[in-house]
Amino acid sequence: MLRHLLLAMAAVVAWSAASAQIVTTSPAIIQTDSKNIVITFHADQGNQGLMGLSASAKVYAHTGVLTSLSASSGDWKHAPAWGDNSTKYEMTYVSANTWSLTIPDISTYYDLDPGEEVKALMFVFRNATGSMEGKTANGGDIAVEVYPPGFQVVLKSSNESQVINTSDEITFTVSTTAAANINLSLAGQSAPLATASGATSLTAHKAFTEVGSYTLTATATPVAGGTAATTSLTLVKLGASVAAQYPGGTPKMGAVKNADGSVTFCIAAPDKSSAVLVPSWDDYQVLASNQMRYHDYEGYRYFWTTVTGLDNSTYYPYYYLIDGTYCVSDPYTHMILDPWSDKYIADGVYPELPAYPVGSVPDGTILAVYKGDIDNYNWQVTDFKGVDPSQLIGYELLIRDFTGEEGQANGSGTVQGVIGKLDYLKSLGINAIELLPIMEFNGNNSWGYNTNFYFAPDKAYGTPDDYRLLVDECHKRGIAVILDIVFNQSDGQHPWYVMYDIADNPFYNASAPHAYSVLNDWKQENPLVRRQEDDAVRYWLSAYNVDGFRFDLVKGLGDSNSYNASFDASTNSWSGVTDDKTNAYNASRITNMARIHAAMREVNPDAYFINEDLAGVEEENALAQDGDLNWANVNSAAINFALTTLNSSDMSRLYAPSDSERTWGSTVSYTESHDEERVAYAVSSYETPSGTISTNVKKILAVRDSPELLMRRLGSEAAMITLCPGAHMIWQFQEFGADQTTKSSDGNDTSPKKVVWSYLDNQYNAGLHDTYATLLALRAANPDLFSSSASATVSLNYATANTGTVTLTSGDKELVLVIRGEMSIVTGTYPNLTVRDTESAVAVPLTLDATKYSVIARSYGTAPTFDATNRNVMLRPGAFAVLATGNVTASLDDITADDTDGVSVFATPEGRIVISGSYTSARVCDLQGRSTGFSGLAPGIYIVNIDGRGYKVAVAPR
Repeated sequence: MLRHLLLAMAAVVAWSAASAQIVTTSPAIIQTDSKNIVITFHADQGNQGLMGLSASAKVYAHTGVLTSLSASSGDWKHAPAWGDNSTKYEMTYVSANTWSLTIPDISTYYDLDPGEEVKALMFVFRNATGSMEGKTANGGDIAVEVYPPGFQVVLKSSNESQVINTSDEITFTVSTTAAANINLSLAGQSAPLATASGATSLTAHKAFTEVGSYTLTATATPVAGGTAATTSLTLVKLGASVAAQYPGGTPKMGAVKNADGSVTFCIAAPDKSSAVLVPSWDDYQVLASNQMRYHDYEGYRYFWTTVTGLDNSTYYPYYYLIDGTYCVSDPYTHMILDPWSDKYIADGVYPELPAYPVGSVPDGTILAVYKGDIDNYNWQVTDFKGVDPSQLIGYELLIRDFTGEEGQANGSGTVQGVIGKLDYLKSLGINAIELLPIMEFNGNNSWGYNTNFYFAPDKAYGTPDDYRLLVDECHKRGIAVILDIVFNQSDGQHPWYVMYDIADNPFYNASAPHAYSVLNDWKQENPLVRRQEDDAVRYWLSAYNVDGFRFDLVKGLGDSNSYNASFDASTNSWSGVTDDKTNAYNASRITNMARIHAAMREVNPDAYFINEDLAGVEEENALAQDGDLNWANVNSAAINFALTTLNSSDMSRLYAPSDSERTWGSTVSYTESHDEERVAYAVSSYETPSGTISTNVKKILAVRDSPELLMRRLGSEAAMITLCPGAHMIWQFQEFGADQTTKSSDGNDTSPKKVVWSYLDNQYNAGLHDTYATLLALRAANPDLFSSSASATVSLNYATANTGTVTLTSGDKELVLVIRGEMSIVTGTYPNLTVRDTESAVAVPLTLDATKYSVIARSYGTAPTFDATNRNVMLRPGAFAVLATGNVTASLDDITADDTDGVSVFATPEGRIVISGSYTSARVCDLQGRSTGFSGLAPGIYIVNIDGRGYKVAVAPR
């Protein structure tokens, strides 16, 4: 480990002359026993994050040490808390952009433990608030190597990296800790490059014009006697890559395994002249023999090289050196090693994770990883087919917060944790999970919308095989897997972002032409960007068997010139950007989404395609013509319904034809999502007004302060969500009334949220869960009522009526949902309110003989009665009832088959009932009590008797 830490310091010196210039020291060579060390920070070097500050500004050193106890170059010891503005860390102004810090003694200043051996002083310089930082040019920490006591010699180069990119002279400086006879030689030359007698420093200059590797060696013999010291430095002079056609003629990006076992590595890098593959099998040396060829194809430059002899099951990290300057990963890699985040992945999450090669690669370099069999997997389900898109009931899920330590917000959820909850999701009745982005994102703690690598699953949640097992286990249970994917933007670690100045970047806009940009905006018109999008969806559909995608911020997926904004080519930026222009009908968005959809159909013609477009009806209906589904946000209306403010509650968007005449079955409507406020939170956080409280506000307060009333109203929303024809979505834990906010004062709060499965211990929250499960089973058992051939009448605008209804008719079969939206009279003075929770007759819009109907589902804790003569049902305030003809599946109150008794029950897509857990005897019957066996079952509801306990299980239509 000590050797690796020393190599880390050598890497910093070798690869960043800018780093060496950011900090200068007195004495020039710092040793563990040095006294009165002066650290001088040059703010106009490195990332220049503090450049231009006035003499009166406060600048602080955030500093620690790498010691014999450090596990990596990022494992600082004895550093203060970030933002510590103690006098100890305050810098002294020297001159413009120059600040100094004096360290009297390393051991005392850093409070070292006895026997702790310092290897380097580490720095990040900052302003008083920490909003501005001085770091290396690539944003890394600044390291100052510390040498042991005794005679030392140090050799430094003025060159920017190990690679020589200039024909100008390079300055080499040799420093010693005592007067010495110094010799600086260049390998292959008999005469020394320079010598000095009785000196503590030596400077030499040398220009390199020929391609090749150059090793310089400094030897110093102390004048006062003692052992000579030697150190070496190797630089490489590269020429331009040479032209050669990619094997087969059409470049394929990434690491592609060939039929003969060789592997061809390829990266697109327009306008670049040189690329070198720097791999682990060559100990990360920059070798002229690994210089890549280039192939100019359809107007773009690709660099490629073919490698033989790689083992199929070995992890091989590598990176590309572009134009001798940019050290980048592979945009198409299926795995990365991250020097900042990997070390924080919890034990057991990724057991075979290769160690990051600290000290062997340039500071901060993200590595790609090639492993020939990384996509090999023995699929158990190979013929999965999900439900028709119009029947989709998705469950939006963030792996980070779905499982973990109960009641804690530590973000420790994993793929394996999700697999452990699949029986629960099956019993709930959903038929798809929609995962927030799982592609490698920046850091380990994220919602995932800061994607960097589109072909690699993020390791913070598990291994590639963990993700594949999740898909397999979902498919066994009839659950589709839909991935949220972000094509409008990426974070700043994507190789195509790193290797260009933003003003000249052919892949990114310096500022977006649309109004909703967050990170780095892709140029959608760039053919390589389009190819990356098409290749990414094809990859996940084929390599991970996922069933479709939800595309984030489709409004940002138009061509840059389609938003009627003004482009400044000198800065690569857009101005005149407005919401109205962004929201206007955009034909290029439709074209781009159709292109991506066509790529998906090449792999899976039935893959789900969901847009977060949230645009006008003309654009969304055009997208629907290509088979797309479009998100429909009903959050605001749902909050108002829960708050009893019915005059602002129009739930019509739950049904596409009622949503400004959108195409039937073309929307995925929802009342909660990761982007929207929790309805339960919006109610529970309602603030009691001061002064006189109106009657209407008393009703809100009554619901807020009564778990029974609140869960009842959320249960009625569940009825509207599940019983409106078309696809719908539930945000995780919505089904039992989760109430932790995901919002902050400036937008989304993406910090970890509490794991709240314990809410199911509350009878009213559990009652809401059972309401969802009952209604979803009812829906699954009667698909004909939710098809386009059925007749649907939806009346859910509470601004015009206090009741809501949904009537679904198919031949002689009818289902009617009735909701009493109004709140009963609330009297008294707050907080001593009295609620008149009494039933009231609500008319039921029946189209068939009233005697054929009965109540088959209702709000938890209520018992509505149906008066066939007067065609009304008695409902409590905020409650619902479902009435149906006798040929609609009967009461489903106990449809859930959870694992509270140590067993779980579910039906597979093939019509087979599966029981997991320990039991003695089991029998399956239909609703008429006839024994059916466990397999070959027709769609419908079945009773499963396990050791005397009955469960109802729905077999979905195939």
